[in-house]
Amino acid sequence: MLRLFIKSRGRYLELALLVILLNLFISFAVVWYSNTPSEISRTSVQDSRLLLSVDISGETAQASESPVSNTVPIRDNEVIKPKQINPSEVKSEVPKDVPMSSKEKIKIDTRLGVFDKFRKFQSHMFSVVGEAWSVLSSSRALCLGAQTSVDRLYELVELVKNWSGPMSIAVFVPDIELAVGLRYIQYLRSCNLAIERQVSFHLIYPVEHQGTTNHPDLQGLDEVVGNMDCKQPKQVLKFLLNVRSKEMLAWRESYPYPQNLLRNLAKNGCQTNYTYIPDIDMVPTPGMDIQLETFLEKQEKKNNCSKCAYVIPTYEISINSTHLPSNKTELLQFVKDKQARQFHQALYSINQKSSNLKKWEKIPETEEIDIAYKVEKYIFKYEPLYIARGDTPAFDERFIGFGMTRNTQVYEMYVAGYSFYLLNNAFTNHWGFQSLKTRPQWRARQQEQNNARFDEFAKEVSAHYNADPYKMLDQLKKMNLKHVKVAYGTSKKNNTVAKKEEKKPLQEDIKKVFTR
Repeated sequence: MLRLFIKSRGRYLELALLVILLNLFISFAVVWYSNTPSEISRTSVQDSRLLLSVDISGETAQASESPVSNTVPIRDNEVIKPKQINPSEVKSEVPKDVPMSSKEKIKIDTRLGVFDKFRKFQSHMFSVVGEAWSVLSSSRALCLGAQTSVDRLYELVELVKNWSGPMSIAVFVPDIELAVGLRYIQYLRSCNLAIERQVSFHLIYPVEHQGTTNHPDLQGLDEVVGNMDCKQPKQVLKFLLNVRSKEMLAWRESYPYPQNLLRNLAKNGCQTNYTYIPDIDMVPTPGMDIQLETFLEKQEKKNNCSKCAYVIPTYEISINSTHLPSNKTELLQFVKDKQARQFHQALYSINQKSSNLKKWEKIPETEEIDIAYKVEKYIFKYEPLYIARGDTPAFDERFIGFGMTRNTQVYEMYVAGYSFYLLNNAFTNHWGFQSLKTRPQWRARQQEQNNARFDEFAKEVSAHYNADPYKMLDQLKKMNLKHVKVAYGTSKKNNTVAKKEEKKPLQEDIKKVFTR
């Protein structure tokens, strides 16, 4: 009997010990799971919100796998409100404790470029992805998509000041400009919090001048870029571009610039329902993006128009002005004082003629953005900036260089049945009054070549939509665009100024771009 009691007691002790060990194991597992898997889960949720419209592979894919939204965790079913960038949040200099040269360099594999349909250019979509790109693309209705050559990329600094939503920027980077562009983008991201958060970049170069990331003249340039002054973006870029050889500059300026391909890439990069496709030097007014978000939300509830384009007028601002007008009331005063005028008013007056901006200027500013009036009469070569759904017709890429680029896309929209509406308060600014004197001969020749391509384009558009509301097919012979000669400037003054600019010593740029 005693032996049986001792034996039973031993079994109970073994069972108790097993229960204690099991509890310890479960407790350890719970602690480990709460610390580790939640981070994995949160990252996977954020990565799943990176709404890329193209498949990315190789080193390009690695860029998209960077912690896009680590600073803004997202919970399931959370309502994300648009966040504006406060100017005080924008860095004015490179943080001294995190030097730019120590950051991971931006890389792309030129073997993985995607050809355009004519196999003349290669592109690398999402070469760089904004850290808050997926969050902004998911929470906003509107994305700004712009195109630029690398030598104008400094304009992005002013553009991003007045835009807090996602921005899709396509950059033309032939030859060694690819290397310059990669380093300059890294500089911009290190100096400007808004660019780092909001902007995704797509890089494009021609097959015959393939982009290069390695060159003897680039030795040591990465360390140099890390010491450049964040307050001098234009001078920094000018300094970096000095790496271009005389042989390259001989063909670079007049090389046909693929505007429409770049616009398509910028637009396709946008992940929002609506897109806005200005050029990089067309600056919106402060707060316009947030007002447009409210306007679009109301339109969705009101009529949900699928073929409406909301026109935003553009004005040239005199370089003698101390600042850009920040609202319509101030713009109208600029116009009255002859410090502002309609875009291309002297160079290409038909550009915004259908918008009837004299009528728009008579409408006083209101508190909210709304529709002012409908464009009643389409006039050929109308090329407004507008906001519309992302499924508008693509920009036709046969038009390379200058002329017939933006207006042919608007013409196709007109044939397809789109309606255009002027917004009452919204407008964009463009520095400088443009004139015929500033148009070089090579640009006029490119416009003539594009004019000659229009007849074929017009016939294709009419056949595609089975429509010809402008009676264009009857007018082609009379317009005779294939033989129209385009005027260009012959100002000796402009040539003299350009030559003086070329002779400026490199030492001046070096002094301006390095941080003291």
